[in-house]
Amino acid sequence: MKFVRKFFWTVGIFYFALLGFSFAKEGKRELILNEVLPLLEEYCYDCHGDGAQKGDFALDELISLGKFEDHHKKWDRVWKNIYNRNMPPANVLQPSDHEISTILSWVEKASFQFEPDQIDPGHVVLRRLNRTEYENTVKDLFQVSIDANNYFPADDTGYGFDTIGEVLTLSPLLMEKYLGMAEIVMEKTLGPVDDLQEPLRFLVDDIGGGTKRGNYRVLPTLGSFIISHPSEHGGIYEVKVHASASRAGDELAKMQVNVNGKKIKTFSIDSEYPQNSIFTFQFSAKEKAINEISLAFINDFYDPKNKNPKLRDRNLYINEVKICFPNDIALKFRDSRTRLLGEWETEKIEDVHVLKTLEKWLPRIYRMPLDEKEVYRHKAFYFMKRNDGISGVEALRETFKAAMISPRFIFREEKKSLQKSNSNYKQLDEFALAHRMSYFLWSSVPDDGLWGLAEKGKLRANLHQEFNRMVSNENIDAFVQNFCGQWLQLRDLYLVNPNPEQFPKFTNKVRVSMLRETEEFFKFLLKQNLPVDLLLGANFSMINQDLATYYGLGGKYDQKFSKVIFNGSDLKKRGGLLTHGSILTITSNPTRTSPVKRGKWVLDNLLASPPRDPPPGVAELEAPHKGSQKTLTLREQMKQHSQNPTCYSCHASMDNLGYAMENFDAVGNWRNYEGDQPIDVFGKLSTGEKFSGIKELQDFLLQNKKHSIVRCITQKLFVYGLGRGLTYKDRVAVDQVVMSFKNGQINLADILFKVIQSKPFQFSN
Repeated sequence: MKFVRKFFWTVGIFYFALLGFSFAKEGKRELILNEVLPLLEEYCYDCHGDGAQKGDFALDELISLGKFEDHHKKWDRVWKNIYNRNMPPANVLQPSDHEISTILSWVEKASFQFEPDQIDPGHVVLRRLNRTEYENTVKDLFQVSIDANNYFPADDTGYGFDTIGEVLTLSPLLMEKYLGMAEIVMEKTLGPVDDLQEPLRFLVDDIGGGTKRGNYRVLPTLGSFIISHPSEHGGIYEVKVHASASRAGDELAKMQVNVNGKKIKTFSIDSEYPQNSIFTFQFSAKEKAINEISLAFINDFYDPKNKNPKLRDRNLYINEVKICFPNDIALKFRDSRTRLLGEWETEKIEDVHVLKTLEKWLPRIYRMPLDEKEVYRHKAFYFMKRNDGISGVEALRETFKAAMISPRFIFREEKKSLQKSNSNYKQLDEFALAHRMSYFLWSSVPDDGLWGLAEKGKLRANLHQEFNRMVSNENIDAFVQNFCGQWLQLRDLYLVNPNPEQFPKFTNKVRVSMLRETEEFFKFLLKQNLPVDLLLGANFSMINQDLATYYGLGGKYDQKFSKVIFNGSDLKKRGGLLTHGSILTITSNPTRTSPVKRGKWVLDNLLASPPRDPPPGVAELEAPHKGSQKTLTLREQMKQHSQNPTCYSCHASMDNLGYAMENFDAVGNWRNYEGDQPIDVFGKLSTGEKFSGIKELQDFLLQNKKHSIVRCITQKLFVYGLGRGLTYKDRVAVDQVVMSFKNGQINLADILFKVIQSKPFQFSN
């Protein structure tokens, strides 16, 4: 039979060559005959060849049609099933990773007209900021907090994540929301538009005490400058003293501030006359009151014998005192205004000051350098608003609002390098790389460190150092929450509602603690760059007192989450993701566990091998009826449910994985009985592997499926970071990351860094 197959293959290839079929070149023909055909015979033809058409699919007939590129959809189906390890089915002999790669490469060349040796970074659809990214971006740019989740409609998801460009569309309703949010952000950043007033200024002729010397008043000996200030309104006043001193002796001149006889503050004057420094303090004043401000020189020094005349006498000099209006709103926004406008003294803002602000901040808002024409357009808009008769700060607000509703802010635009390239794709410039890294790891804009390296063209040269800094930064919480929340489906924990009568101990406080356990556990592995094995094989977790009580752990714990090492009987029950209450609860039903959901979760989120959707009309398992003569165990119910041959092939994998987790009830508590029946946690896969209980299951996965787990994590990271689904063009990039760890320890943070180093992350076509 094999001889006959090879004969017809040879004839077929010769026929393809006559038709000019590109795949029939010398060498590629040998690949088919010597490498691919034996693999297809070995692993595929029992079900899909030699007359067998399981699933109405005959692979040998498809091959005989020739013109592979004309049957792209069918070959795409073949490729996906093999790549996702859905085929061959689990109950037959499995090909090695090398054999799978050989088959996939052949399909890619023959049908997709793609050379797998040439990694194509793929095209990234222009991505809108999702709600989390928008909120973090506003916070890091303007230092103000908003609640984007409650203000904006929910983001659509694709491929399991809300970072996918093709589903992050912009509707008219959302555009209206962006307009409103821009107004809110500017109100929070700059405050009301009409609160900038001239401060009350006291020059040398308005200040009592001391001696006038040019534009200064000087105290050559102990004494005080006195200012009498009438407060029209009650409130907090801010005072700025422009002062300097002549130095003598071993210490700096000291100025003690008293207001209405009460000591406020003492300053050491570190600026040497005539170069001033500004010393700021605040005081509370009553309405329509006269306030006496005393600036006392309290440590005079005089040494007439010093050989250096400049070091003989210590004096205190004052050039000017400004008392700013009592406006609680203005003081509230002082920090955010100072961030945008520099040193802020509540004077009216000059146009030249605003223009410098625009030059500095527009590139940060748009997350890329701007040329002069682009900056000029914004300046022109500012002056257009000024010509309408509004103040400088109000025109600045309008200009920033316009920037915040620009597509360049709402969408994540990226620039490619200007370097010439012979390929169809180009390397991202350093600003675009900084942009990708910051939104990948922080869900926000590049900070000063990333931006500064990009400006100097040194980000790639310092990539690993910068990656480590970013992982160590508290902003990595955004990655942990958003990536884990979607990869591990932790967000679903807020959607499940276990039956409160059956599970009264499951409270909202426990729900939050479960979520935090998994997040803190993943973050600990990431920050410490620990082996990926610990995701399943750890002998510890991150626990607080609420969760320790719920899990029945002995001892006392803090409410703050900390690393707890399990010992004795606790170690048999806890350790690794599959023992976390969060995972166990989201994979259960309100009244009972679900081996199907738990097994499916393992296949989908750890092995990247999601089962096919169930056929239509398949009913859910029902809870046992009260009064029934015999209550079937869950395993017995599942056996009845999966007797249908169309159901069995999937349930054979899912159910047995889930059975091993049955010692945990629907809300993650340990149990040994279901009703009055002992729990049966034995599982046997169709390929023959056996395990009993959660620990043996986790050991089996680590010993036999470790690289599948790493491949799954890598795929999820690529989808999350690139904002698109993966195609056959991404297989080599994913495999390069996975195979780079083939003979060594695989640490979690190293996987992330390999993804950042990869061509799909660093390039775009």
